[in-house]
Amino acid sequence: MSGHSKWATIHRQKEVNDAKRGVIFTKLGKALTLAARQGKGVDDMVAKARQYNMPKENIARAIERGMGGAGGEELHEATYEGFAPGGVVVMVHTVSDNKLRTAQQVREILDKGGGKMVSQGAVAYLFSVDMKPNFLVEVVDVEMRQKIEILLKKLEDLDDVQKVFTNYA
Repeated sequence: MSGHSKWATIHRQKEVNDAKRGVIFTKLGKALTLAARQGKGVDDMVAKARQYNMPKENIARAIERGMGGAGGEELHEATYEGFAPGGVVVMVHTVSDNKLRTAQQVREILDKGGGKMVSQGAVAYLFSVDMKPNFLVEVVDVEMRQKIEILLKKLEDLDDVQKVFTNYA
């Protein structure tokens, strides 16, 4: 049974889907703005945005912001490093207009998930040039795996996070 009405069920599903698309569009918009500002990778980012059916107006606005028009806020790239439970290392690449807010959000998720944020360079040596881990950590404990996967999902869901790298197998 769909509850009170079929329309209400469809409406709730649409809200969830729209929220997911909004998060994706926000991340893609920041990546497009940064690519336009750096002057490289714009075509690849436009192609990726089109794969996710991002509206042309949003793409154009993000590129214009990167070129300095339309109230382009200052975006900062940062990579935060940390440990997740079970000896798993995490590197979180972000693009944000407020580095302090983003650092606090990453730190909070790591702390609540049983991990710890560490200083820059503490785990970076465990990854090669293309961010592939030098070795993988396989966690046998089912409860620990669930805890790690929840932590990684929360990190990926942050608006400012572009990519999460880990050595979790």
